[in-house]
Amino acid sequence: MKTINLRYCYPYGKIKNLKESAALFNFLNGNHITSMEQLYEKVAAMNKEYYALRGKIVTAERRIKVLDEHLSMWEKYERNKGTRRQFDKMKPGKKKEQFEQKHSAELALYEAAVRYLEKLKATGEEVTPKKWQAEADRLKAEKSVQYQKMKSMREDIKAVENLKKTAEQLARTENEPARKKEEQEL
Repeated sequence: MKTINLRYCYPYGKIKNLKESAALFNFLNGNHITSMEQLYEKVAAMNKEYYALRGKIVTAERRIKVLDEHLSMWEKYERNKGTRRQFDKMKPGKKKEQFEQKHSAELALYEAAVRYLEKLKATGEEVTPKKWQAEADRLKAEKSVQYQKMKSMREDIKAVENLKKTAEQLARTENEPARKKEEQEL
């Protein structure tokens, strides 16, 4: 059996316009929108919700960055504190100097971590690596969910923007016959 391509049987533009009009009707009906003003309000509300979600994601990313810095410094502290203890136990002399030269990078990392963590304590923040890790993991999971939601919202907004354009075009085409009549009468 031979299939018929509807594109060649009917003017493609009319079918496309009909599909767009049907999609517009379904959206308007589903969202109880009865005027162009309500449609504009719906689009504005969707955009506002999108940017609010985007703001939450940015805030979470900033906090994750801070927590990752805290955790990195804690890890440097933990990894190098044994080296520092060894150095502190040594008696002054040539061996201590050689040890310091050999392990200068580890000692510098340890000192930097100590300064960072002491600065945190001075600002009133507790040094709680397990809580930092738990918060970072939670924020990363939330951010992932929020990104998916934002991606979906972006697609919805694009679709609604296209529907809004269709509605504006329909409103213009409905007003054109009235304008032509007025022009002919003049």
